[in-house]
Amino acid sequence: MVSHPVTRGFVPLSPMQQLVEANDTDDNWTGLSDPAARRKRQTRLNMRAHRRRKALEGAKISQQEGHVACWDDKRQKILYLPESQARALNYDHTSPVIRQNSAGIIFPLSSDHLMILIQFNVMRAVIFNKRLLSALEPDGISYNYTPGILRVLPTLSNIKRLPASLHPTKIQSLIPHGGWIDIFPHPKWRDNFIQAEGRFDEYDLCSDTLGGLFQGELAAECERRGIVVWSPPWDFNGWELSEGFVRKWGWSIKGCDDILEATNKWRSLRGEKPLVFEC
Repeated sequence: MVSHPVTRGFVPLSPMQQLVEANDTDDNWTGLSDPAARRKRQTRLNMRAHRRRKALEGAKISQQEGHVACWDDKRQKILYLPESQARALNYDHTSPVIRQNSAGIIFPLSSDHLMILIQFNVMRAVIFNKRLLSALEPDGISYNYTPGILRVLPTLSNIKRLPASLHPTKIQSLIPHGGWIDIFPHPKWRDNFIQAEGRFDEYDLCSDTLGGLFQGELAAECERRGIVVWSPPWDFNGWELSEGFVRKWGWSIKGCDDILEATNKWRSLRGEKPLVFEC
């Protein structure tokens, strides 16, 4: 016969609600006859409970609040921080640049529009650099990036918040040009396009940069005439130019040997021959 433990006569015990924050016997105020000593321990437990509630509330707020993209000049990278934390930072070191959940779509696409990864990456780079620049526009100025609309780049506020590769050149600030040119992350490259303004079709440049995305072209077309972005959008070292792009737009990288070197670095990783062009 199997014997069972006798449970009759036992009362289940649970911790007292008043002592839920107690860590050891020194926190137990029950049984103390001295009112002052009892209040001291009760106050200690109440403060501990208050701090715990505040910590839980803070964690809940952190989960609910939006995150902000911040440019860390020291580490040369974008950090995504809670809005409350970003506001407390020194703007000369790490500053809010873009709200991650900001409204507005730059290029509206139909829900059934399929994009390959290569085209998506370069479009993302274009949008991201545009937003980096737009975030620093003076109040009240609408910065238009539509191809064909010419204007000089307005004086940007707090330029230290912008990656160095996107800092406006003197030519950008003086010569009217298509705003779409400003997203290229290389100063000499941008200047070459601006100085050739009127001698090329900016819509063509836009289309070729995106590998014919909005003409419904697929991967083969993108590789033939487009650009591939492998690293952060503001770093030209991650921008690989296709052979077709260099053949058509090679004049724009004159004096930009480092752009061609970056392209050939990515080609070499795939075992492809380097592109040769007199920059």
